[in-house]
This record gives sequence, structure tokens and C-alpha cells, in this order.
Amino acid sequence: MSLALLWPLVTTAVLLVAAFAMLRLDSHRWGALAWLGASAVWSFAAPALLALGPTARLLRAPQRGGAIPETWLSAPALALAVVVVAVALPTAAAARWRAIEGPVDGAVFGGVGGIGLAAGSTWLLLARQAWHPDGAALVFVTAMHAAAGALLGAGFGAAKLASHRARRVPAALAAAAGAGILVAALTVAALACWRAWGEDGVACNLGLAGAALAALAAVLAACLAHERRIVTGQLEDEVKLGVLPGWVVDVLPSYRRRIRSDWWPRRDERREIARLLVTLAFRKQQLRTLPDDRLRLYGLEVGRLRQRARAVLALAPERPVAGGGDA
Repeated sequence: MSLALLWPLVTTAVLLVAAFAMLRLDSHRWGALAWLGASAVWSFAAPALLALGPTARLLRAPQRGGAIPETWLSAPALALAVVVVAVALPTAAAARWRAIEGPVDGAVFGGVGGIGLAAGSTWLLLARQAWHPDGAALVFVTAMHAAAGALLGAGFGAAKLASHRARRVPAALAAAAGAGILVAALTVAALACWRAWGEDGVACNLGLAGAALAALAAVLAACLAHERRIVTGQLEDEVKLGVLPGWVVDVLPSYRRRIRSDWWPRRDERREIARLLVTLAFRKQQLRTLPDDRLRLYGLEVGRLRQRARAVLALAPERPVAGGGDA
């Protein structure tokens, strides 16, 4: 294996480990991690599965040895099909199963799908014919797919918080359009850069990779901020009603604070509280958009979550200390 190919391999490994760690620290649900692993495997295998069909002749390496396969530029319908199968399908399935509860979960699943798609496409092309792309360019391609997949997945997560169907579809379509615009913008920038400095220009490709990683970070930051506003608003209502103590508003809305270990003495109870209160906030958010015929059923679920949260919070031996740091 060429030394240059270690760059995208390391990038893929780092992004995958970060995605699994982010979901594990926050959700504490092994089922969600199993779904994430299955999504990664499916996304990696999807290009090879499509190559078995009539699209096989289109899945070929660029003639000039560039980083982006020509199918992504000259066959947009095929590219859309690959993205739907490799990224959108497993993300939608995870959302249906409730492995995805909000935009952050959706961004993690979509990002992993994008990473798997980039890795699967690259290794398929390498296996089918001689191809010697620049390693830094493949890092850019991996980061671009991760950012676009994260944006697409965030749309599924945002749609999950809007149980009314009339609001789900616009959220998903807006995220899909945003992902398409992001990929188009980064591709245009890459083509312009390669025309000016060549496809193997390390500085050029590292700059492109930095832009794609910045886009990925921006998507995650926006998702965290959106979820924090939701959780803060819903938990503040619970505190005003006397259901929850006031300290939960200082801890639970912040991703960094709730994954810390200094705001509750026992680890198992800390995980249960974080999961319960964030889920409670999301269910209450869904109540705002539900029709009357479904409002009663979800209202019962909110009541059960409140009772469970009270029971767990009553286990505190003393007043918990809110952790420091912001999300």
C-alpha cells in the first residue's frame, strides 16, 4: 500500500473513533452504537453492491488520476443513488428505530455514513484498476463526505423532533439541499484549485481538507447549539412547574457538562439522569407540533418520563455539584 494512502486511512479511523466516542459519551445506549456500527459497514459496502449491477461501468477511476471519481461529476443521478443507499437509507432506519433522537445523533450517523461511503468508493476503485491519487486529496474527499453526510443526518434528527409530518419533510429536504450545496461548493473549489496548482499539490489539497473539516465542525456546533436551546427551554419549564430541581438547567443542556463525572456521585445514576432528562425535553418538544389525536399518547410518555426522573433524582445523597464548562 502506498504511503500516501495512509493519510485517508488515518483520517477515516480518527473520524470514526470520534463519532463513536461522541455518541457513547452522550447517549449511553449500546443499541445506538450497534446501529452506528451497522451503518458504517453498510455505507462502506454500498458502492461495491452497486458495482454488481448495471452501474458497474460508471464506477471507474478518473482517467487523469484525480481524487474525485468522474462519476461524481458526470453522472449526478448515480451519485444521488449512491448517497441515498449508503447514507440516507441507514440514517432514516436509525431514526425510525429511535437510535436517533435529535440533530446531534443524526449528524453523527450521517457523518459516519459519509465516511463509510468515501472509504468504500476509494477502495473499490483501487481494487478495480490502477489508480494513484494524492493522499491529501483523499483526506479532502473523506472530510467532504463526512460533512455532507452530517448535514444530511442532522436534517433527519431535526425532523425527528417535529412529529407532525408537515414539518418533517421540509426539514429533511432543507438538509438534503444544504448537503448538495456544500458538496457542489467544495467540488468547484477543488476543481479550481487543481486547475491552478495541479491535482497532487499537497498544500492545495490540505487547504481543501481543512475547509471540509471546518464545515463538518460547523455542522456539529450548530446541532449542539440547537439541541441546547431545546433542552434548556423545556427543562426550564419543568423547573418552573416544580417537577425538577433548578440545577438540572445548569448541567443537562450542555454536552460538555453532562458527560463530565462531577455533577452526580454515581456513574450509573448519572447516565440514567442524562438520558431521561434529555429524552424528556425532546418528547416535550415533539408535543408542540403533534395533532390532537396523537397528543394524548405522547403526553402519557412525558408523564412516565417525569415519574422516572423524579425517582432517580430522589436517590441523591446530597445536593449535586454542577460541572463546569460549556458546550
